[in-house]
Amino acid sequence: MMKCPSPIAGMVWPARPLDDYLGELRAHGYTVVDGLISDAALERIKTVTAQQIAQLEPAPPAFDDRFGVPHGIAWSQDVCNAVTHPAALWVLRAYLGASNIRFCHQPAMTVLRPAKDLIGQFPEAGWHADYPYHPDVYPDDRWQDDAVYGVQFNLCVDAFRPENGATQYVPDSHLRRRWPPRAFNEGGTRMGTAPHNKVMQMVAPAGSALIYDSRTWHRACPELNVSGEDRLAILNAVCPAWVRSMVDKQAGTERYRASNMAAQLDPQVRDEIEALCHADRIPPPAGAPVILEKQFVGPRKIQI
Repeated sequence: MMKCPSPIAGMVWPARPLDDYLGELRAHGYTVVDGLISDAALERIKTVTAQQIAQLEPAPPAFDDRFGVPHGIAWSQDVCNAVTHPAALWVLRAYLGASNIRFCHQPAMTVLRPAKDLIGQFPEAGWHADYPYHPDVYPDDRWQDDAVYGVQFNLCVDAFRPENGATQYVPDSHLRRRWPPRAFNEGGTRMGTAPHNKVMQMVAPAGSALIYDSRTWHRACPELNVSGEDRLAILNAVCPAWVRSMVDKQAGTERYRASNMAAQLDPQVRDEIEALCHADRIPPPAGAPVILEKQFVGPRKIQI
């Protein structure tokens, strides 16, 4: 068992012992680790993200949309600090049972626009499990082995609330060890009505992390963002370092290298960024399943 890290001077820290969050994750496949990003850092992240959005071409729609703002680790020291928070990384490593882990895509700043035309609608589809538990990627779509090969680590820049489209999920669905059934993606999701009668939403305060087993059935629900405001989150798919990345990360690495960000980071943060975001895949251990894609298919629209 890895030793729990101690708080670093000046760093915000979760309110409870880290073993509590790990215990929740092991028991339920889901936990909310609070207190990872300070209020001041959250405001800086929002400010610089808005500046980046203003430079996107074409400009994203103002409503009914979800889009990514790329290369956050190249333009925000606070994003770098958040995705390498030692408390969160300890929980991730302990749950995966691997000290050598990495992000399977570069950290993805994702913006959920407020709903307008989608309000009152029930869009079909969207239910999925996360990488590497994708059809044609994992060797057995019913995932009969007990090992865990993927965890989602999503940082809430804004609070996740029912009224701003907090991610829908099915509690304990990771235990079913299979892709969501076809019926889940037909007819639209109506929480409380079969087959979606057990669906809940991932609620968490700003500055916290939603950490959940990648096998969990979940869905982005832009139609439920009736807050009138954007909702920002930093998405990370985390796997043992021998699992192939879900997309080619080279463009993000080149952008980071071309920036001056590395020189601005604490050495511990800089080392973690190198390992999580830029390091090459290591050889798989003996007996590991062959978790591969036949070829990279380019950037994907990551959902939450």
